[in-house]
Amino acid sequence: MLGTGDFGLHSDCILCSKEERQGQCPSHNRRQPKINEFSWKDVTSALSLANMVLGLFSIFCSVSRKPQSASWTLLISFLLDMAIGAMNRQFNILCKSGAELNDFAVFTTFGLASALLLGADGPLNGFLAVLYVLTTSFRLCFYSSAEVSLSYKGLPCPYASCVLASTSLLTKGNPFILGCMASLMMLFMVDQSYYPYDEILESDSWKKAVYVGGVFMVFFFPFSLTAFYCLMWSLSYIFFPDAVWSRAACFRF
Repeated sequence: MLGTGDFGLHSDCILCSKEERQGQCPSHNRRQPKINEFSWKDVTSALSLANMVLGLFSIFCSVSRKPQSASWTLLISFLLDMAIGAMNRQFNILCKSGAELNDFAVFTTFGLASALLLGADGPLNGFLAVLYVLTTSFRLCFYSSAEVSLSYKGLPCPYASCVLASTSLLTKGNPFILGCMASLMMLFMVDQSYYPYDEILESDSWKKAVYVGGVFMVFFFPFSLTAFYCLMWSLSYIFFPDAVWSRAACFRF
């Protein structure tokens, strides 16, 4: 201990303090990547929290009978979730608390908020909304841990939410069409099929252009055009996952 008068420890600290001023201390070099990693963990956690806030805002809009605002908010969350996933993979961020926060944000936004787009006016719509929440919970609890490298087991929840939000905007909240689409998305989420990782921000330039186009559409274009763009994007991932969005497709293109 330093208080015991151990000169060796004191000399080491004096030497290290001198080397730190010169930028040669190994402990200083070791701390630097940890600081950078910690800061990126903070950024991804903040984005996950923002995603959850967007989900809560979408829930508020649905309760306030503003389905267009609720759907538009979910499309923003869809794009934000992709950015969070890309950052986690790019910087190899492995944090239990951050993963739990992200899972809770995904459940709030792409589970609860998306289910409320179905409405709860009648018993059938209410039943479908509850069933959609349960399906999302099942997908997060049992399929996330079973995912293999470079693929998802079952349709990821954000894509199902994007389909519902886009359909709601295009049909002006038609309950019959939304109910049919929600039933189809639930089947895809509990399906045993594997979907490739959507590494859009880490892949070819045309995929990055698709993402940037989605951002511009959400903020600068009418709801109908934005909904059609996001719907085609999501459906292409659902029905042509390997032909369009897999890594093998990247090499073919």
